[in-house]
Order: sequence, then structure tokens, then C-alpha cells
Amino acid sequence: MRHTIEHVFDTSPERLWEVFFFDEDYARGLYERMRLTVVRRDLQREGEGPSLIVRRKLQLAADRELPGALKRLFQGTSTVTEIGEFNAALRRYSVTIQVPVIGNLVDYGGEYTWDTLPSGQLRRVWRGHCDARIPLVGGKLEAYLLGEIEKSMAENFAYTRDYLKAHPAG
Repeated sequence: MRHTIEHVFDTSPERLWEVFFFDEDYARGLYERMRLTVVRRDLQREGEGPSLIVRRKLQLAADRELPGALKRLFQGTSTVTEIGEFNAALRRYSVTIQVPVIGNLVDYGGEYTWDTLPSGQLRRVWRGHCDARIPLVGGKLEAYLLGEIEKSMAENFAYTRDYLKAHPAG
């Protein structure tokens, strides 16, 4: 399964990514709003501005109830690992999401790209995918995981938009 999600922000690409990766207050508030606990966070930063590269690895535990069949599949664990590489020059942030227990049967992730609109606003586009090679429940798992991404991205967009308004670049 595939999906595309687009959001428009009233900010520059540099400001959005600086907040997204490096603002601890933003991260704390975002994860609290999304009911996620960061179990582990590794962040590597190289370069600045247009040559910025960021490699990020997050282990996240969600405070959410899984549907019945999926709950059995994940055997009580809800920790996922997100591995991402951001490249400012390529205008891309590629993400792989590893799900517990059955990760070798699921290809899950996507890519953010962005451009600046004539209005000066930033358009961020997510192109995600989920391919689950599990008999009988693969399609349900794909729909569930992509649905979770859609909900999370809606929450992320609303929180980020509000945060940027409340904390203008200084």
C-alpha cells in the first residue's frame, strides 16, 4: 500500500528542520501530545544550512491499544524504531520504520520532500509505503500502519504549525 500526505507551513525549510530535529521543548511537547514515549534517541549532525545532514534513530513506545488480531501479532510490545536520514541539499528526509517481532516481514517507511511555494510557504510532502508479507493479515496490517502514520502526521502538523507561530525565529 502507498499514500501521499501534503502539508503547508508558514516558515522556511531551515526553520522547520531546525525545530523538528534540534528543539528539545518542541520534541517534548510533540511526543506528549502524540502519547509517545522516547525509549532511545540517537542523533548525528553533519554540516550546516544547505549542507546539513542528520541521521536520527528513535525508539518509540506508543500509548495506544492495538486492534485484536494485531495485538496477538505483536505479542504485547508496542516499541517501534524509526531510522531516518535528512539531507538538506537533496531536500529529502528518508525514513524506515521497524516494527517489533515481525519486522523482517514488513517494509514500512517513506520519504519527506519539500519545496518553497511562490507565496514563500513551505510545502512538505510525505510519500509512504507499507508492504506486509503476512498471510491473511498483511493487508489489514498495511492499512492499520499507514492509518497510524496519517493520524500521527495530522497531529504532528497541527502541533508544529502552532509551535512555530508561538515560537517565531529570533
